[in-house]
Amino acid sequence: MTSSDNLRGGSTRPHAVAEQDLEQALRETLTHQVAASRSPAADRAGLAIRRAQRTQRRRTLTGVALAAVAVVTVSAGMAQFQTSPARYANPVVMIGDPVGPTTTAPSPPAGPLPGPAFAGVSLIAGAQLVVEGRRTDLGGVGPVDRGVPLAGGGWLLVGTPSAAGRTVWYVAADGAFRVLLAGADAVAVAPDGGRLAWREGGRLFVAAISSGQLLPPLRTTTPESVTPVGFVDDAVLIRVRPDRPGFVLWQPDGGPFLAGTDRSILDVPGRLPDGRLVARVTTGSSSRPCLALLDPARGLAPVTTGCGVPLTADGPASVSPDGRWLLVNGAPDPSSPPEGVALLVDLRTAFGAKPSVRALGPAATGEPAWLDDEAVYPTTGSLVRLRPDRPAEQPTTTTLTDLPAGVRPVLLTRPSL
Repeated sequence: MTSSDNLRGGSTRPHAVAEQDLEQALRETLTHQVAASRSPAADRAGLAIRRAQRTQRRRTLTGVALAAVAVVTVSAGMAQFQTSPARYANPVVMIGDPVGPTTTAPSPPAGPLPGPAFAGVSLIAGAQLVVEGRRTDLGGVGPVDRGVPLAGGGWLLVGTPSAAGRTVWYVAADGAFRVLLAGADAVAVAPDGGRLAWREGGRLFVAAISSGQLLPPLRTTTPESVTPVGFVDDAVLIRVRPDRPGFVLWQPDGGPFLAGTDRSILDVPGRLPDGRLVARVTTGSSSRPCLALLDPARGLAPVTTGCGVPLTADGPASVSPDGRWLLVNGAPDPSSPPEGVALLVDLRTAFGAKPSVRALGPAATGEPAWLDDEAVYPTTGSLVRLRPDRPAEQPTTTTLTDLPAGVRPVLLTRPSL
């Protein structure tokens, strides 16, 4: 043994170890190593994190349970108080549209349009609002399919169909406008502009308008084929299918929508002062459409029918506010163009053997504006003005040369329904 060895002479530690003592020492050493590998009990941060995680899990489970109870409770309450498929809903907000109305100021007015045809008339031509010949550019509006003046001033404008649906704009008297409704598949406006009915997918909505705002609507489930076309008192007049005859009245009083049994009504141009509706109908006795008076109190049952007016199957038609006149497109002779010509029909004689019918000129492209003693209706690129009570007086036609080519003027007038 050299001096560099650790063993020193004269050690007093005994070197002889019993076998059982060696095994006991080994067991103790291994036990201490296993105990040392465990997480220390004094890791306060770890304990706090684990305690917080357990608390959060308990709170989450409690919240989910309470939400489920709340949903079940509210659903049970709704089942008690609302058993019909019609119900009130929040205003429709389309994805991608701004939340709330968007107001835009009009552009400075352009020069006035000349001619007496614009006296007492408001119309939309392209993006221009024309009131008494004075033009205001509404750059963010259009194209427009129809418009209704409001009792307190201003207008409601309904856009043409598009891939995004129809849009309804509220236009104030000074020309400022905002989007009132977007994304509708079909829209009907009450004659006074105070209510809207529209369909979006398989749901039909009815809502009142107050101060240029759309109030929460009442809605019900309908087939996607239905189209609201007007109002008859509190009821909504609905076309059951766009490609076939058939109309029905739906009362927005919480009742379900029923398609009804009528399959003969083509359209309903207007209403008489006594409440009866003027309609174009199909009959088995005539290859052309006939006129009929319908009773809304008896499910649109026909009261009388007359087939003496040479009507076309479609196209604009309107009844004067006093119920005296019907302006409608027709084909009085074989040489008439496919779209027909505009006819003025005296409804007092329309259902007799010899109806009084007056050919006015080119076919109407939109509803006429009924003034005090005159009527104005639009054609392609022009306005026609006439006196209904003066059959010997020829209508006057004003060409809209100062408007964009191909633009169809839309008169802003109250619908007959």
